Amino acid sequence: METSLIEQLDKSRYNLLKWTTIGWAIWFATIIGNNVSKGHILVTIAYWVGLLGSTIFMINLIKFLKLKRELRWNNKLKEALENELHVLNLHKSYQIGYWTVIGITILFLFVSIFTTVSPLLVTELILYFGVLAVLISGLIYNRD
Repeated sequence: METSLIEQLDKSRYNLLKWTTIGWAIWFATIIGNNVSKGHILVTIAYWVGLLGSTIFMINLIKFLKLKRELRWNNKLKEALENELHVLNLHKSYQIGYWTVIGITILFLFVSIFTTVSPLLVTELILYFGVLAVLISGLIYNRD
């Protein structure tokens, strides 16, 4: 019974990560799109799509925090779910996110030699791709 509960919680953690990634991708992409194309008719449509994405993101973030709180109460489950492999996967995911941020920053520094790019757009794109890289690599590492 204990093994099935651990497997169920592990699957739940993977699904939360998957839906959090989808929510983040939709939500923040529409924010960037709204800032780039102000006054366009698609901005209204993108607003509602972004609202859906932010709702998905927030609901799964709350569920994830609830799961972390449940694990804090049960040390046996916490040890089973947060083992060395999980911690290693977290570190690898954050490392990929770090190098993504560094790479995009270097790319925009290179692009800025030839043209002027909005600092707000640069900051949003660095944040978007950095977080997305961490979430997607977390999905890849945790799928097994």
